[in-house]
This record gives sequence, structure tokens and C-alpha cells, in this order.
Amino acid sequence: MGGGPPERDQGRPFRRRAAGGHRPRRVRGGSRPVRWLLRRARRRGIGLWAVLVLAAATAAGCGLPTDETAQAIDPEELPESLRPGFTASTTTTVPAPLLTEPRSVYLLTNPQDIERTIVVEVERQVNRSATLEEVLATLFGEAASPEESDAGYFNTLELFEILSARVVDGVATVDIVHLSPEGEDQPPSADELEFAAAQLVFTVSATEGIDGVRILLDGQEVSVPTSDADAEPGSVLRTSAYEQFQPDFAPATTTTSPAEDENDDENEGESEDEEG
Repeated sequence: MGGGPPERDQGRPFRRRAAGGHRPRRVRGGSRPVRWLLRRARRRGIGLWAVLVLAAATAAGCGLPTDETAQAIDPEELPESLRPGFTASTTTTVPAPLLTEPRSVYLLTNPQDIERTIVVEVERQVNRSATLEEVLATLFGEAASPEESDAGYFNTLELFEILSARVVDGVATVDIVHLSPEGEDQPPSADELEFAAAQLVFTVSATEGIDGVRILLDGQEVSVPTSDADAEPGSVLRTSAYEQFQPDFAPATTTTSPAEDENDDENEGESEDEEG
């Protein structure tokens, strides 16, 4: 039980200490994954050659050298994605072009040689699969184009807004609402409703499979003016109800036969004799 240093175990080799009392540093070679494989091989009795093959496969897995010290690598040995100047290609999806077609719609005009308002056919470009409501929507809230205005055309439907349009058994039901200059709902005048109805009837009738229109005003069935008289609320309107809006409309003229003229002359003569 002295106070000196503890005795060294005779069974353990004596390790020299480096100057300064520190143990000499052991230099370990090879990469960490390889050393780890060698240790596991020694513990489990795996052959050295098998370990070396496995280590080579592990090192080649990333495609780059596994040395711990930095070194220059020939660009030709790099994967293509890591070579200088490589630009990753991207795939751009180009949307299919929108296929459109011209559809006939009707505006109004007051030609100088005709003392009445008539409809005039123009075209609007719409999607090939456009519904009736989408075709009609090209007239609502939109004034005639500058070229159309220069030709004397105007659009009464710009004073209205379309709410819906549906087709059942060849009859289109179109719900519209009249707007004030401030954009508020207000009842239309008789002329505004008649002109709007004429535009709607001719435009809808130009659509294949539709031969009549029922017009609602803000969801309500109303009496709609026609060329002759006001139609009953909920009536189905056709172009024949607005024949005076057709450019080639010819008003019926009354003619008298010669016999009727002679009778009129005789009646006038008898009246004069009686007065005499």
C-alpha cells in the first residue's frame, strides 16, 4: 500500500509514451466504410476477398472516387448531370388551340330607304361547342363594334343582361333583365322590349333545331310587343311575329276591282241627284 504508481499488469504489453506524456497517434488508412466492413468480416469470419469485392461495389455506387483527400477529377469521368455546362431539359405543355367558328346574330338598323327598323345579320366568333346562352351572351352588355356603328347598326340588347337560356323540345326560354344607365334593374319601355325581342327571336331561330322563343323578364312571364299586337305572357314567339323587321317585308296593299269603282261612282251620282 505504498504511495507510488500502480503496478503494471504483467499480462498487458507496455506502450511507450511519446515525448510530453501523450500516446503516439495511430494513422488509419482507407475509407470509413471499408474499415467498417473489415471489422465486421473479422468478427463474423467472412473471407477477405468477399469483403474486398463488397467494398469495391460500395465505393462504385456513387460513381465518384471515395478518397478522403480532395483531388481533381477529369470532367469526362463525371456523370452527365454533373458536367460543366449541363442544362436540365424541361418539358413544356402547349395547350391545344381554341377552335372557334362564326355564328349568326342579329342587330338592328334604320336604313334611309326604309321607314322602319329592321334586323341585320352579323357574325360573332364563338367556341365550336358554345351553348345557346354563350352565343346570345355576345350581344348582351356589348355595343355594336365601331365598324358596325359606322354602318348604322345598333344593339338594343346592350341595355339588357341575360340571366339564362335553355332549350326544351325545340323551344328556347330566355330570361333577361333590363338595366338602367346606372346598372340597376328597371322595367324596359315598350319599344326597347319589342326591339330586344326581335333581335332574340331572329338570333335564336338561326340556331339549328330551335323554332321558337319564350321570353321571361327577370324570371317572370310578361306580355311582349310584336309587329301586330302584344303577345300573351308566356307565348312562344317566332319570326313571323316580327315580319315587319325583315328587310324584304312588303306591307299588304288593298286594291279595288273595276266593278267596285263603278258602283262607287253610281252611288256618288245618286247622292248628287238627291241633293239637287
